[in-house]
Amino acid sequence: MPRWTFFLLALVSLSLTSAGKKTPSDLYLLTVHLEASENEAPKFATPVKLGPENRQYYFKKVPEFNDTHVTYFYPFTSKDGLSYGAAFKLRPTAADHLRGLSQANVGRLLGFRLQPNHYSAVYIDRAVSDGIIVIWDGLAKEHIQELSKRFPHAGQFQQAAGGAAAAP
Repeated sequence: MPRWTFFLLALVSLSLTSAGKKTPSDLYLLTVHLEASENEAPKFATPVKLGPENRQYYFKKVPEFNDTHVTYFYPFTSKDGLSYGAAFKLRPTAADHLRGLSQANVGRLLGFRLQPNHYSAVYIDRAVSDGIIVIWDGLAKEHIQELSKRFPHAGQFQQAAGGAAAAP
């Protein structure tokens, strides 16, 4: 087989396998994105409508954090009593990244995408030094069940580490 034919077959094979690839945001249950500007869309940012008035926001397509950065999570009933929230403890290197990111971006939003289609955000009002990010409300029981499959509960993690079970 001539060398160029082999190269052509390899190129076609590579293009066919990469054509169906998912983006990083589709591979993970949880992704966390920094707020972007409208000028960055559509190439580097995604429009997302949030809040009761469906206000338009933009978030960077490339996530700052994903499932691999989470050590454990702690679900809770939100203030509204109808939905749930969850706190996520980040691994040490991700916690360091969060500290720098939050310090440099006070006044912006940090957006959460929970598969398949839950979006929420928190306002960065200070540098976050404890390595914990929180979705305060809006999660359904099904979200908590999916999160439980993916991440250890804070109590399970603390017991496995030999400490007392405590919330983050």
